[in-house]
Amino acid sequence: MKILLKKLLKKFNGLRIGVFIDSSNIYHAQKRSGWKVDYKKLKNFISKYGNLKIYNFYAAVPRKSDPAYAPTNKYLNAVRKIARLKTKPLKYIKEGNKIYKKGDVDLEIAIDVVRSIDNLDLVVVTSGDSDYLELKNWVTKDKNKKIVFAAFENNMAWEIRQCWHIYLNRIKDKIEVIIK
Repeated sequence: MKILLKKLLKKFNGLRIGVFIDSSNIYHAQKRSGWKVDYKKLKNFISKYGNLKIYNFYAAVPRKSDPAYAPTNKYLNAVRKIARLKTKPLKYIKEGNKIYKKGDVDLEIAIDVVRSIDNLDLVVVTSGDSDYLELKNWVTKDKNKKIVFAAFENNMAWEIRQCWHIYLNRIKDKIEVIIK
């Protein structure tokens, strides 16, 4: 773990932390990286540095007729054991002969941060999406709280790189799913 990350994590000491996981954002980055985040290990990792108050996992769920439904449902049942699961239906957008699946949860995360900010000192958003920049401005300027973004290095927008951030790939040895 890099020295700057250690300094950042020391700033968490004793803070009330809320973690908001954008599963869609992380899912696609994991596929490109060739390894997966173990969300239980991530929870334990963050818990070592502060008082974890919220650990929410946001996901879009496919229709029952979608072949992805069964494996997604199985996966989400496992996640439900370690995180508060927040779901919404996956959208299917038809363009010409092609159907695109869309599962954005940015607004749901932002609303939950707004609803819970008074009980938190630090917000951790697991996404590298630049859509969260205005949330960062509100958390830090209007509420005088801290926010950190955690995402894969190759999936983090340059605007988010200007904020406090943790590259998940740099803590891979602590949070990777190990398949035995």
